[in-house]
Amino acid sequence: MAEEPDVGRARVGRSVGKAPLPEHAKTQMFAVGAAGPAPVFVDPTGGRRRWVRRTAYAVGVLLVLALLTIWVTQLLEPARPPAPAPCPSGASCPR
Repeated sequence: MAEEPDVGRARVGRSVGKAPLPEHAKTQMFAVGAAGPAPVFVDPTGGRRRWVRRTAYAVGVLLVLALLTIWVTQLLEPARPPAPAPCPSGASCPR
């Protein structure tokens, strides 16, 4: 009887060699692991990040309140056409 190939499995032979690790790879562009330029701004206390986050939340809350105000005013008092001008006495007014 002929041997059936395994369905859904790939047959892999022995590896011939090892690929170099990325840490040791030689590149034309830059040296792997080389230090970049020093950071321009460093805030180790995290104060700036907290300030920016709080400001963003405050602006977001104000925008949501403005949107809710617009929705509520539209729901409470719908827009109506202006009242027609009164007709002078004795004139025939279109109805």
